[in-house]
Amino acid sequence: MKRGKAQVTIFVVIAIAIVLIAGIVFYIKSSAKKELTKDYFIQNNIEPSINNIQDFVIDCLEENSKVSLEKIGVQGGYYNKPEKFYDLDWAFIPYYYYKGEFLMPSTEKIEQELSQSIDNSLTSCVEDIQFKNFQLAFNTPETNSKILKSKVIVTTTFPISIENNGKTTQFELKRHPITLNSSLYDILEIASYITESHKEDPNYICINCLAEFSKEKNVYVDFMAFEEDSSLVMIIENVTSSEPYIFQFLNKYNVNVTQ
Repeated sequence: MKRGKAQVTIFVVIAIAIVLIAGIVFYIKSSAKKELTKDYFIQNNIEPSINNIQDFVIDCLEENSKVSLEKIGVQGGYYNKPEKFYDLDWAFIPYYYYKGEFLMPSTEKIEQELSQSIDNSLTSCVEDIQFKNFQLAFNTPETNSKILKSKVIVTTTFPISIENNGKTTQFELKRHPITLNSSLYDILEIASYITESHKEDPNYICINCLAEFSKEKNVYVDFMAFEEDSSLVMIIENVTSSEPYIFQFLNKYNVNVTQ
């Protein structure tokens, strides 16, 4: 596939808007679920049990793991901004190929980014678990994320002391790992195939080969014009959840080698 000069198109704007809206809807759904759970006890004047409090903590991990997984998809596997990226203000898109440079992060790096995203949001979620007869004490969580075939496993070391009416109960979140259905493993293989193909020819990708590979992995790949001499690559799957999962990154090419 030969690439020429390109400009930002309305399709890119629409695609980015869809990603943003999907993220907002997902966040609202997650927040609403948590608030309804709290309202149930408050509105019915029911004091939660220790087990309820522990369930709230596990829910925090599950909800924030899902949100973080969505976020690093939109941001091409990153939570923190990499060396080269396009800033969208509300998010960013990393470059995997930049005028001869190969910048795709390793799977291990993406696992670290996912873990950090979860850690940074988990604390505030647990802090919001407030009932007058319960006091929670904890330190900084430490999450380990593993991207495996068809799933992502999240395990967080996070000991919590729960005090209730003078009695303290110790709870360890590490004993409750979260398993998320995910095609991220296959998506990263597709992303690697696209990026590595530039080593042979920076202006050519075997579309038929990519189509067969994508079909095998049960994902959809789309290329869109994005800024001059750049392509936005979107890898999308809708098998593991009811809403499409979007993974995206950018490739930037030299003007003097495009036609």
